[in-house]
This record gives sequence, C-alpha cells and structure tokens, in this order.
Amino acid sequence: MEWLLALAFLFGLMQDAQVNYEEAALAAFAALEQQETAMYADYETAKQSISSEWTVFPEVVSQGDAVMVRASEQHSVEWNGATYELLPFGTGFYAILPVPIEMEAGTYQVGESTVTVVKKSFKTQQLKVTEEQEGMKRNTKRIQADREKVLSARSLSESSFLFQDLFVIPLDNARLTTPYGFTRYTNGVYSGRHRAIDLAAPQGTPIAAAAAGKVTLSEELYLTGNTIYIDHGMGLFSEYAHLSELLVEPGEVVEAGQTIGLVGTTGFSTGPHLHFAFWIHNVQTNPDIFFDSSPFRW
Repeated sequence: MEWLLALAFLFGLMQDAQVNYEEAALAAFAALEQQETAMYADYETAKQSISSEWTVFPEVVSQGDAVMVRASEQHSVEWNGATYELLPFGTGFYAILPVPIEMEAGTYQVGESTVTVVKKSFKTQQLKVTEEQEGMKRNTKRIQADREKVLSARSLSESSFLFQDLFVIPLDNARLTTPYGFTRYTNGVYSGRHRAIDLAAPQGTPIAAAAAGKVTLSEELYLTGNTIYIDHGMGLFSEYAHLSELLVEPGEVVEAGQTIGLVGTTGFSTGPHLHFAFWIHNVQTNPDIFFDSSPFRW
C-alpha cells in the first residue's frame, strides 16, 4: 500500500510540474509577443502582421529604400542575387532587405509575398575641391586599408534588433546640402553616386546617435576623417563621418539621441558638416525612410 501512495504522490508532483512548465511557457510566449507588438505603430497593425504567415512592409518602395520581412517560421529568402536568413525576434522571424539604388524597377517575389520597386529620379551635383583634396583620392593604399577596417566593423551584427524607439535625425536644425542619391561630379569629372546625406552645421555642433546600438568603429580614417559606425542589429548600421571629435569608443552601447561626437571637417571635406549613412547588409540605403520612423513602421 505504501508504494502505491508514493507512486500517487510522485504522479501528482509530475502533474504539478507539467502545469508549472506550461504556465511558464505561456508567460514567456506572451512576453515575446508583447515585445514584438510594442515595435509596431499600433496594436491592429501588429496583430495583422503577427497573425500572417508572411508579411512584407512596405509592399511598394523606391530605388534606394528598404523592406522589412516577417515570417511565422524560420526561412531564408533570395533577394537581388543574395540569400538572407530570417532571424528570431518576438514570436516571429525577421530580416531587413536593402533595395539598391541600381535595382531595376519591377515586382519581385519575397517568400510568399511580393515587393514592387518603383523607379526614382536623382538630381546632379557639381562639387569643387582643391588640387590637394583631389589628390587625396589617388592614395589607393590608404583608402584600401581604411576600407578593410570599415568592412570589419560592419562584418558582424547582433542577431536581434538593438533599437526600440523611433529613429532620430542626428543633427538638430542642420541644413541639408546633399540629399541621398545625387549623381556627383567633382571638378567636372563624374565621381559616383552620393549614397548618404550631408548635413551642414557649425563646427562643434553635437551629433546624436540615430538609434540605440553598439559602437563598432570610432577612429580617424583617411577620406571620411573622424568616423563612427553603430550596429543597430540585424545587419543595420549607421555611419557618421568628418567629425571634429569622437566621444564614444568601440564596444560602447549607446541610446537614441545620445551625443556621440561633434561636427567637423576632417578628411575629404569642403566645410563643417556631417556625412550620414545607413548600411543594410553592406548596402547603403536612403536615410530619409528611417527618420521619425523605424523598419516596423514602414
């Protein structure tokens, strides 16, 4: 009889443990769902996205923009000749996909959804520089050494989103001197696309981190001068160049709006300004789609 009582007691403990495990699992899932829902603009948008097998937003983009992909299960997607893994966040799996400025207009398949890329026209800019500045671009050895540093800084990204709030413009009351996508001629010679934005401001003006993240590079480079890169997770980085002072160190975690440096004119520069860019999987992307927004609100 005693062994039957012991067995019944043990069975009761196992049932209690099972109930506790199920309650803990439900609580953990609810916490993940709450974390994910909070990233969206409103509950209804979050609910619609989370309840779908595949979600792509926005569904229509311009050349140079980006899209966010969410799936209910882990997948990889083929996009513009590259393969991207969807990584876990909340209760789903996500990836941010760059839309290169050269990508052909048209409709593309992304998992079980589609994205339409619309052609966009970009203006031309004529830039005048001194002979000394022009000569800087011929120092290919130093340029290549810096390129390797930058590629290393962008080679590893956190496998989750490091931001929560909306992205901010890194300079208050600055003057936009060069928008994203301009075709640039330097001293009358074609010098490529300007895949960032230039914001002019007085020397020493504080520069803010566009979003929370982790500093991966903070040092003086040859062409971009004092330069900072911040990882925001999931292959998304922001770049800040030509600074007069660097106020953060590699490995430092920063918050959105935190002062990370001061405006300057170091490197290949014609005056005090901030050269600012977003990189998604090593593809430069139009910064305008981020400001006062986030990939979850596109």
